[in-house]
Amino acid sequence: MRSKTETIIGALRVLAQDIQTQDGVANAAIAEAADRMKELCSELLFYTKLNENFSEASRICAKIYIARNISLSEKDVLSALVEIDKLYREENHN
Repeated sequence: MRSKTETIIGALRVLAQDIQTQDGVANAAIAEAADRMKELCSELLFYTKLNENFSEASRICAKIYIARNISLSEKDVLSALVEIDKLYREENHN
């Protein structure tokens, strides 16, 4: 059975506080490991979402590219560009 990453991070934080050392180096190393795991998880989540947005933007662009040969109206092009803009504006505000 695999533990959830948040569970491991929490366990590391408890260990960092509870273990007894004279110099505190082990405590600091364990606490830093927990912090870095948390940062990496946040970055992974960010890049996963960015990739999803890129895929959606590619789908929208493909729709524009295909439709331009079928006399796509300016209104439809602008509507598609607004969709792309929303994807990235929402990402930057989260």
